[in-house]
Amino acid sequence: MAYAAADRFQLINRRNIHASCYTRTLISEALRVGMIPIELVDDIQMQVRGVLEEHLRQLRHELAKTSRTAPTSDGGTAFTVNEETARAMLDSIFYSLDTYLLGFHDPMYAINALQGMAVDDMFRQGQKMLKSLVCESVALHVQAKKSRIQTDNLAYNTTLDEEIHAFLEGYDFRRASHENVCAMTYPVYDAPSQMQGIHRLREYLTRMVTENHFAALFEPEEKALLLESYAVKHHTTTREMHVNLYEVIVCNALGAAILGKYPGILVLTEQEIAYLTEKLHRKTTRELEHIAAEAINSLIADLHPEPAAAAYLRGHAKRLVSRLLEARNAADASVLFVPSDPQMLFRQ
Repeated sequence: MAYAAADRFQLINRRNIHASCYTRTLISEALRVGMIPIELVDDIQMQVRGVLEEHLRQLRHELAKTSRTAPTSDGGTAFTVNEETARAMLDSIFYSLDTYLLGFHDPMYAINALQGMAVDDMFRQGQKMLKSLVCESVALHVQAKKSRIQTDNLAYNTTLDEEIHAFLEGYDFRRASHENVCAMTYPVYDAPSQMQGIHRLREYLTRMVTENHFAALFEPEEKALLLESYAVKHHTTTREMHVNLYEVIVCNALGAAILGKYPGILVLTEQEIAYLTEKLHRKTTRELEHIAAEAINSLIADLHPEPAAAAYLRGHAKRLVSRLLEARNAADASVLFVPSDPQMLFRQ
């Protein structure tokens, strides 16, 4: 019997299982390949309905208490919850179940949990995990603020000082855990996955902290000059520009590494960028991949970033190669690298 179940598991198409709707898509796929019977699906639905009814009952009681509505003869309240609220609470329940089942990191173990655990138990475990994720996100927010890039960029500072705080302060993991993080004004280099709620915020903050730590490897004066030069190039100001600061920094660091400059240099002159244009000219995609890999390895070897920042940099190798391809095809490396005058580093 176990062998047959394992065989059926091989038929599962993981692309049909989505993290943003994990429980539902997992059940649908397990049912499709015959790993679970339709009777179990019906039972799970009934159990979910029971959890929903319990939470709606609690909500009615709380709202009635707040509005001083008198209880009815059956011990309930006269306060009614509209369909939109009920739907939101149902989505929140599934979000908690998703959180618990995703914790197994493998659909096989998650399906075993569906077969052997009560929905209410999975829901409660998911709630505990969500509470832990909130605590992790608060800690990450503190790290992000401590490691912040010193800049007057409005998008960066508004997101870090106001938007993240507002989300954490208003997040209700009990009844609105599924709610998406409001669109952060500042874009991180690697956008979070399609997961919603606190999962999405934690991913966002993890990326921001990693980007901050990489940026900290460079001198403040070099970063300030680079960002000012970027703003001038794009006819804006450092305060108003809407760009990922890490990307601006890592691209010029990559250019400096390709040139073999001293580690940690961000300033590239117009002459150096002209040389990079020539260097990239007529290079094949494979050759550009080699150039990018060498430059990334050089940055890591010379700057000694923390493991998370090194992995983040390596993880974006393909994206950096595509930018090199863009510069090669345009026959102009200035589409990727930002020129500036090194003499400006010594201004009063």
